[in-house]
Amino acid sequence: MRHSLFIVSAILFACVPREKAPEIPVLDEKVIPITNHLDTLAENDGFSGVVLIARNDTVLLKKAYGYAHRGFSIPNRVNTKFNYASIGKTFTAISIFQLMEQGKLSLTDHVGRFLTNYPNATVRDSVTIQHLLTHTSGVPNYFAAPDFLEASKDRFRGMDDLSRLYENKKMESAPGQSFAYRNTNYIILGRIIEKLTGITYDDYIREHIFLPANMTHTGNFDLDHPIENAAEGYTLSEVYYNRYKINVHTGPVKGSAAGGGLTTVNDLFHFTMALKKRRLLNDKHTRMLTTPVNETSRYGYGMQFVTLGNATAYGHSGGHFGVGCEWRIYEKEGYTVILLTNKDADQGFLDARFHIQQVLAGSTPTTLSYFFTKRLVNMCLAGEGENAYKLAAEQLEKVSEQDLNARGYDLLKRGQFTYAIEVFKMQVDLFPRSFNAHDSLAEAYTKHGDKELAIQHYKKSLELNPGNRNGEMNLKKLEGA
Repeated sequence: MRHSLFIVSAILFACVPREKAPEIPVLDEKVIPITNHLDTLAENDGFSGVVLIARNDTVLLKKAYGYAHRGFSIPNRVNTKFNYASIGKTFTAISIFQLMEQGKLSLTDHVGRFLTNYPNATVRDSVTIQHLLTHTSGVPNYFAAPDFLEASKDRFRGMDDLSRLYENKKMESAPGQSFAYRNTNYIILGRIIEKLTGITYDDYIREHIFLPANMTHTGNFDLDHPIENAAEGYTLSEVYYNRYKINVHTGPVKGSAAGGGLTTVNDLFHFTMALKKRRLLNDKHTRMLTTPVNETSRYGYGMQFVTLGNATAYGHSGGHFGVGCEWRIYEKEGYTVILLTNKDADQGFLDARFHIQQVLAGSTPTTLSYFFTKRLVNMCLAGEGENAYKLAAEQLEKVSEQDLNARGYDLLKRGQFTYAIEVFKMQVDLFPRSFNAHDSLAEAYTKHGDKELAIQHYKKSLELNPGNRNGEMNLKKLEGA
């Protein structure tokens, strides 16, 4: 069962072109190893997108790699539009803070003050603006609902089109009880913005964020219509092994208050400058937006935080099938980093993000774990599986089960069944109480034609988690075959 996306460089592709970037004088020596790493990734089709790195107000690196359109071999350019996925949540949060500055709402206001006919009484009377901003509302996740996943995505062109997927559904938890990242929170915030302003969400952010920040190439475009200078998104195919498919059918056909619009690295750089220079919010609310809610929070008000030694970086990332992106400000070091890519997050985005983070701000447990796990998988691919197992067992605290699982699925989608099985077996051995590890290994055995072993591990997965509906469904198929 796959929960996230990462990369394994198991298959080498033909080299892809890189746009010749304008010459930028080397003003910071840290840019050199970053450029070299990205160049090496791109030579093996391991990175497709655009990167921008600035220090204070000065751009140090801006370069494009890979293809915007693989069918016509059209390269990405530094002004190519990319899907910004959940980065859009920051725009929604700023919109809410702008309305708060105007005295039109407060963090403690309940949903029912604005959406008076909201059918779920708990949401209407108990969920606050703060709960929605911080993903602590407990509202259901429409993004994982069968009615969404199995529907034609062109049915969800506006935010109201999504209402039936969550309004009358059971709450996941009580408001304020726990953190759960859900697009539903920000869809509701978008509806509140429309209710308060009397204009569409798209018109509001265009007038109050994009225009003041000089973001002339950003917006919630209709993705099933031609868009000038936009990159297609590519995800590894589940139909043909080791091939890409276009991601147009995997998400909503238009961006919303939860994200999914298009932008360029130049526009996002303009946005970061506008935010830092207080052109979008006053000083009080800018500081509030860019400060963690508490000492342990990694998510604030539409903002993600990462601890880097004694410093904290803030920004927002986004990912979906065929999308991996992020803008991040390293406040102590003075850097702004923007990554926009048009492949799965594990197909270069994460590698680039963590390498840049290491160079600019040093190693963290997260970066060490990512690269250590990648090393284990590469050892397996090089025929050193026994040594990889030994190294993993000795330094288990460095192994990321999530990364290991995703790398196994990368191999599975490339048709590398033997390697995928070896990686999933390592996951099972290292994390024997993980139902997800057994479920993934069972799936790999199924694709490899090992029915008895697949049944064995599906049964183990269900023993560990009787609520594993994926495993239950697949087990029935195997036993009935």
